[in-house]
This record gives sequence, C-alpha cells and structure tokens, in this order.
Amino acid sequence: MGLAPVAGLWSLLPPWREAPSSAQMCHRALLLGLVLWVTAASAMCPPQCFCYDDTLTAACTNAKLEVFPIQLNPDVKHIDLSDNKIASVAYTLTFYINLLHLDISYNKIQSLGSHNFERQENLTFLNISFNQIAQLGKDTFKGLKLLKLLDLSNNSIELVDGSAFKDTVELELLNFSNNKITSFEDPLVFKNLRRLKFLYLGGNQILDVPNKVLQNLPYSSIEVLTLSNNYIDMLDDLSFPSPVMGSLRQLSLSSNAISGIHRSSFNSLHSLTHLDLSDNNLTSVPTEQMSKLSQLTELDLSENMFSEIPAVAFQSLFHLKILHISKMHRLSRIDSRAFVDNIHLESVIMDDNREVKVLPARVFHGNLHLRHISIRRNSLRVIDASHFPVDNLQSLDVSDNPFDCNCSMFWLWKLALQEK
Repeated sequence: MGLAPVAGLWSLLPPWREAPSSAQMCHRALLLGLVLWVTAASAMCPPQCFCYDDTLTAACTNAKLEVFPIQLNPDVKHIDLSDNKIASVAYTLTFYINLLHLDISYNKIQSLGSHNFERQENLTFLNISFNQIAQLGKDTFKGLKLLKLLDLSNNSIELVDGSAFKDTVELELLNFSNNKITSFEDPLVFKNLRRLKFLYLGGNQILDVPNKVLQNLPYSSIEVLTLSNNYIDMLDDLSFPSPVMGSLRQLSLSSNAISGIHRSSFNSLHSLTHLDLSDNNLTSVPTEQMSKLSQLTELDLSENMFSEIPAVAFQSLFHLKILHISKMHRLSRIDSRAFVDNIHLESVIMDDNREVKVLPARVFHGNLHLRHISIRRNSLRVIDASHFPVDNLQSLDVSDNPFDCNCSMFWLWKLALQEK
C-alpha cells in the first residue's frame, strides 16, 4: 500500500460543526502520524518476503535478493535470507541490534569481513552454511557474546585465525563440516569456548586428529566430536587427550583411512556411548583398544577389512546394545563366542558380508536381550534356530541369502507364518 490513499482517510473522521480546536487538530495529527507509520511499516518488507510484526520475523527465503535488506523493521529478531544471491554482509547488520536468529545460508558470500556482527550482542543462532567463505579473520565474530549455534558447513574455509572465536564464549555448537581445513595453525583457537558441546569437523582435509586443539578445549564440555570423511590414517596414544575428552559421548571417525589404533587411544573416553569407525582400513577388530569403553552402547565397524570376528571380539563392552558389522567384503568367519561379553546386546546388523557362508552354532544364543537381527545379503545356505534366542526376537531379517530349501529350514518358515 502506497501513501496516496492517506489523504482520503480524512473523510473517515467525524464531521466538525465548527473550526477544529487545537486539541482536535492535535488528535487529527496523531491519527495521520499513525496512518503514515503503519503504511511505512508495511513498505519495509521487500518483495517476495514475508514480514510479521507480531513475532518480529522476516522470511525472505528464495526471494531473489542480491543485497542484504536494510529496510526491515529495526526491531526484527528473526531474519531468514537463505537461498538468495547475497554476496556481502558488510555495513548491513548495524540496523538490527535486537537480532536473535539469522540464516544467510545458500548465498554467494565470499567473505564475512571484520566487525560486521559487532552490534549483534543478542544473536544466538547464525547459519552461514553453503556459501563461498575461504577464511575467518580475528574480528569476524567480534561482538557475538551470546551466540550458541554457528553453522559454517559447506564453505571453502582453509584458514581460521587463532582469535576468531575469542568473543563467542557461549557457543555450544560449531559446525565446520565440508570445508577445506587441513589443520588449525593456532592450537588455542577454541580455548574460549567454555560451553562447546558439539564440534563437527567432518568432510575436510584433516590428516591427523587435532589433539593439540582438543587439549586446549575447556575441561569437560565437549560431548559430540565428528571427524568423519577426512584423511586420518592413524590414532596414537595422544589423539584424544585426557582429561578434556572425558565428557565425550559420541565420536565419529568414519570414512577415513585408519589402519592402526594405539592400544591406549581411547583410554580417556570414559563417557563414550557411540563410536563410529566404519569405512576405514582396519584389518582386525580393535578389541584391546575398545575394552576401556565401558559405557559404549552403539558401535559401527562396517566397511573395514576384517577377515574374522574372533572370540570375545568386543571384550568388556557389557553395555553394548547396537552393533553394526556390515559390508565386510573379506569377512568369512565369526567365532561362536564372538559376542559372549555383550550381554545387553539388543540389535545386530550384519548385512552385505558376501563371504559369510556359515553362522556358528548358538552364536547369539547367550544374548538374551537381543531383539533385532539383520543378516541380509550374505551367502548363508542354512541357518538353525539354535543360532538365535528365537523366543525373544522381535525381528529377524535374513532376506537375499541363497538358502537351501530343505527340512532344516522348516523352523524359519514356521516363524514367518507366526509373524503373519
């Protein structure tokens, strides 16, 4: 709505029998000012955007914007500018000092510059993923004292200044996934992140676990660490320094090139519940290395180079509930006592192990809590009911195996009928 119709609004005012008094003139002036303010407020919202004054929100997703809009309500708290063509945030954010939530993902930003967030002291959420940022300077995030979530994933970041995060002391989640980081030059780069719980470094070009950076994290804060899809080939005794890593609950090292793990690599991970070592170059189950992970509940060792799962392969993992050992193209032998220590095992996924032709007798019989078993697309010709705690199972998927059709398989046919 433009300003032209404003003059016509005078006709809506009550008729006056005499010349208006000064009080009446004041009343009319206030009304006109209100009309002008409402009209101007509606004009603040750019085309293709949706602005809501009740929630102080501006939603401009896929609005074909090439510049950061500066005409929004100055009290706005939530701005979504994702999926546009914005190339810069320079000198634009100073208008929005009450901002809490900013999403500028999927744009064409190549640099965040310096001091551009200096007045966003209330900002808690910042998503800058899927841009073209190459480096972070020392004052890039200056002023973001209350920031809790920062998503920098899917950029081209190679360099991170050691002081880049000096102000973001309340940060809880930091996502660096899918960038071009090989290492952090300054081991103190995260030292001020006293509340950091989630650190995502997957999909970079990291050659070694950044243990010096981890060592300088504030004590007992980090809970989730992702280093998947990098170029790490070894884990040594200092990879996960103590006591800092004592609070870690989830660790992903999938899709690296890990061929060796030091016997004490995991000794500091007292609280770890989830470990993903899938898609690496391990030639044997790291039994001794994992035996100190007394709280582990889920383990993924799929897509490694094991030829066998030996007796007591998962020694001392008494709390293990979910085990993934799929796509082992060299795996041909499973010992009958492989899972004997895993008394709380609930789910086993053993799919796509093409060299597995036989399951040993009673291999799962001692796992009385086992509820779900998947052994699809192996090369099994016969399986016996004695392999499984059949009475306790809720699901058993043995599809796409070349079974022999004979009387020894009658129990499976009967079980399938019961399920129907």
